[in-house]
Amino acid sequence: MARSAQPQDKAARRRMAPPMQFGGDLVLWAAWLYYEEGLKQDEIALRLGISRASVFNLLQKARDEGVVTITIDPSRIARADLAMKLHELWGLAECYVLPNEGGDTPLHDRIGRLGARIVEQKIGDEDIIGVAWGRTVLSLSKALSPMQHPGVTVAQLTGSSMATHDFSPEFCTSNIASRLNARCVNLHAPGVLSNAAMKDLLMREPMIEQHFALLRRCTMTLFGVTHLDGPTLLQNSGFMQPSFIEEYRAAGAVGFASGYFFDIEGRIVTTDFDSRHVVMPLEDFRRVPSRICIGGGASKFEAIRGMLRARIATILITDQTTAEALV
Repeated sequence: MARSAQPQDKAARRRMAPPMQFGGDLVLWAAWLYYEEGLKQDEIALRLGISRASVFNLLQKARDEGVVTITIDPSRIARADLAMKLHELWGLAECYVLPNEGGDTPLHDRIGRLGARIVEQKIGDEDIIGVAWGRTVLSLSKALSPMQHPGVTVAQLTGSSMATHDFSPEFCTSNIASRLNARCVNLHAPGVLSNAAMKDLLMREPMIEQHFALLRRCTMTLFGVTHLDGPTLLQNSGFMQPSFIEEYRAAGAVGFASGYFFDIEGRIVTTDFDSRHVVMPLEDFRRVPSRICIGGGASKFEAIRGMLRARIATILITDQTTAEALV
């Protein structure tokens, strides 16, 4: 039995070997057969001498490693009636609405994935992208397909903090830069200083001045929006003490985006905290041509409404339920 099996084993090994031009890369060869040659998974399994389950795993690995990227045209979502109503009502340059039907994945991850597809289509070869931190921004960063944009710069919009790893400003910025193979520029300064005089001194440091000069050249910004009703990411991440947030609530603030608090009418709300907060100045932020806000969910209705009235965003990526509430 052993002798008769040997030729079959050799034949199987020959079938598994990818052509020389594929450099022995079985993942690449399987992806080529499936996506370019149009073979079915059963046919690939027969050709490679492996199981259909193994073919499925090879194709999944091809997607995970960026050998294959699957792109859906998000412009079709922008043409939907609800998106057009938001565009007209709020004076947005563009709006993208995620349908409610989409499985059990957390909403911030679903919105982040849609945001990733849109950002991938918008990135130019020499863009300077300012990034604020947040749960949905982090989801976007993880969903970006591996790309080659060595001429792009990804810069941190706010100073650093003792926030958790998942929500740190540095992590969001560096993760996006890594996915794009772009230059990463983190802001090497605390997010909040002990007093206003200390901030004034820090902002005159040459390295900090250079960073904010770079931010003034941003062509795109990415940011989420945080609500202030109940436990907030600002508090849970360790960025702000509860007493500071209560001061903003008492002054009428309903949300926080891109480093600034605002009320339901879109008026910017300030406290002593702003004099110590290291962040891109609002007047510079509003000059950025493409300002992309990603976020949604029932808890953020008022925050997003206030953010839109404050004219902080030019592009909104949100979910259907939030969009319906906004119109």
